[in-house]
Amino acid sequence: MYWLAVKTFFHERSRLFTTLVGIIFSTLLTITQIAMYLGVMGNASTIIRHTDGDVWVTSRNIQNFDFANPFPEDRINRVRALAEVDWAQRLIISWGFLKLENGGQEQVQIVGYNPDSGVGAPWSMVSGAASDVKGGRYMIIDKTSEQRLGTLAIGQVSELSSLRFKLVGISEGIKSFTTAPIIFMSYNQARLFYPQGQTTFIIAKLKDASKAEEVSRILRDTMKDNDVYTSAGFVYKTVMYWTVQTGMGMGFFLTAILGLMIGAAIVGQTIYANTMEHIQEFGTLKAMGARNLDLYKIIFTQAAMSASIGYVVGTAIVFLTKNGFEKAGVTLYLSVPLFAVVFVVMLLTCFASAYISIRKVRSLDPVMVFRG
Repeated sequence: MYWLAVKTFFHERSRLFTTLVGIIFSTLLTITQIAMYLGVMGNASTIIRHTDGDVWVTSRNIQNFDFANPFPEDRINRVRALAEVDWAQRLIISWGFLKLENGGQEQVQIVGYNPDSGVGAPWSMVSGAASDVKGGRYMIIDKTSEQRLGTLAIGQVSELSSLRFKLVGISEGIKSFTTAPIIFMSYNQARLFYPQGQTTFIIAKLKDASKAEEVSRILRDTMKDNDVYTSAGFVYKTVMYWTVQTGMGMGFFLTAILGLMIGAAIVGQTIYANTMEHIQEFGTLKAMGARNLDLYKIIFTQAAMSASIGYVVGTAIVFLTKNGFEKAGVTLYLSVPLFAVVFVVMLLTCFASAYISIRKVRSLDPVMVFRG
């Protein structure tokens, strides 16, 4: 039965071409939309995930990482007072305007961290070290910002909100959800752009990470004017805000579902056309004693071949165009689990689209082949 499926599958070249184009387009649309969503959500929570802390103390009613409000920085003493806490550090997230060489300016996100501990510091450096911001008006800018800020060179001096800072390091691959370039500097310098005596986050490392939920509950009871999250909880809070409350996640997934529906419709139409074109052959096989299950194998094999060939080509195109997306500032999160899940979904969708053909074959009367 399998050889018959292959023979009829490749018999109509023009129909086969149309089918594969549809599956390729469907694969491209589905993978890129999901990968873009994962990339955007990864950017939104990247600093949280790369910061070595178990508990985050934030301002009250925070919605996400990027738009937190200030609160008194001396509240860190309440965190450090807990026996379960190994250490606690403060982190400032602020905003400023960097003056460009052409006279224009670009809004940037400022991250102020303690260069001695490195908590909240850039984790991937192209040039320099995260500790180089210590001792003066020094800054680190991510290399992905060059598209908006121009070429970055160690030693260059730029004006940031009327203050001059020297570039001492270049990080790599660190983006924010807002797409604003990220500038890292020491906590003491970041205070210049923030209300006096205030901070944005307090990050605590526990002696036993498994007690993160317990410590979070204790801090919530003692710090009524703050919200307290585990690191995983804060990531979830941030991702859910951008996904659900802004409707962004729904937009990505609706487009991905649309891609699957397009592929399913084309495969279903093609297989049905092939089935009707060879209905006499199917009838002959049934008259010769073939079971419905045998005929189902033919249809499902054609659906699997359509899905597999189109998916492989579509995936190859995704890899070839990935660098182009990255240069355009779009982050694609590609992984083996993503490709595996999309393939399984694509395959099941194509099988489902072949249902009409299955029904036609199941109700086929083999006597029809003997009618004049």
